[in-house]
Amino acid sequence: MSSWLGRRLVAGLIDCCLVAVVGALLLAALAGVQAAHWLTLSALGTHLANAAVAALAGTVVLAACEASSWEATPGKLARGLRVRRYPDAARLSFGRALARNLIKLGLPVPLAYLAVLAAVDDGGPAAWVGVVAALVVALSYLAGLLWGDGRTAYDQVSGAMVIQALPGRRYA
Repeated sequence: MSSWLGRRLVAGLIDCCLVAVVGALLLAALAGVQAAHWLTLSALGTHLANAAVAALAGTVVLAACEASSWEATPGKLARGLRVRRYPDAARLSFGRALARNLIKLGLPVPLAYLAVLAAVDDGGPAAWVGVVAALVVALSYLAGLLWGDGRTAYDQVSGAMVIQALPGRRYA
């Protein structure tokens, strides 16, 4: 595995942990609201709310980090990476960062969550097609790193790129 790919994968794992912590805190808060009977949802409504809260929280947190003066999520900062606009390497706007993270996390995660729930609940072949589709999306992101110019599908759509900052410098 190349050093570049390794840096990106480790950064992604760090960011997944951050998103999991933020999502867990928000899901605990949502459960508390439901337990206090301030909000009553059906089982399906609860699953939809859980999927939306977890995915959107992570999406907004990561987008805010990438659009900030850090120009990176905590994982990318730890690995010396920055997210910039493609091809001029200008700072990423919040809109582009939000689009990037919606495509990367905000849409696929709730869809995968709901597909797995449906498949486990004996949703039949259609539910398993949803699970396979979620896996294909994840693999397409990885394929973007390995082939072509090294930009994932969500980077290409949002007009972003991940660069490696030189040691001791903020920018490449």
